[in-house]
Amino acid sequence: MKKLSWEDVGKIIDELANKIKASDFKPDYIIGITTGGLIPLYFLAKKLDIDSILTVSASSYEKDEQKELKINYLPEVDLGDKNLLLVDEIAETGTSLKGVCNAMIDKYQPRELKTATLAVNKDRCKFYPDFYILAEQGKWIVFPWEKEDFPEYFSE
Repeated sequence: MKKLSWEDVGKIIDELANKIKASDFKPDYIIGITTGGLIPLYFLAKKLDIDSILTVSASSYEKDEQKELKINYLPEVDLGDKNLLLVDEIAETGTSLKGVCNAMIDKYQPRELKTATLAVNKDRCKFYPDFYILAEQGKWIVFPWEKEDFPEYFSE
C-alpha cells in the first residue's frame, strides 16, 4: 500500500489544477463522485476558482471488492451545452468513471465532459481520466481521509 499524507495530496492537487489550466479546458461545473471524490472536488474547485460544484452518487465497491456499478444519484440541473469536469480520487479500474461519464452524457448532452483523478492504478485501469498525476503499479493507495477505513496505517 502507498499511504498519502495531506501534504502529498496538496501537492497533487496543485499539479492537477495546473495541468487542467494548461489544457485550456474551462469547466462550467466541477462534479465530484461521492464519497471519494468529495475532497478532491473541494480543493480543485478552490484552485480553479469555480463556484459551480455538484455531486453524483455512484458505487462499484463493496468492502474493497469490485461489484457492478450502481448510479444512485445524478443532479437535477440543466447541464446541457456546458463544460463539465468529473472528479474522483482514483481510477482503480476506471469502471466507475466511465459508467458515470456515460450516464452524464446520456442525461445532459454536455458540450464537453472531461475527467480528473488524483491517481490511477496502472495495472488495472482500463479507462484513464483526461487529467491525473499519480500513476501507481500494484499498490493500493490510501488517502488521508480514509483513516477510518484503514486504521492500521494511521498512528495517533
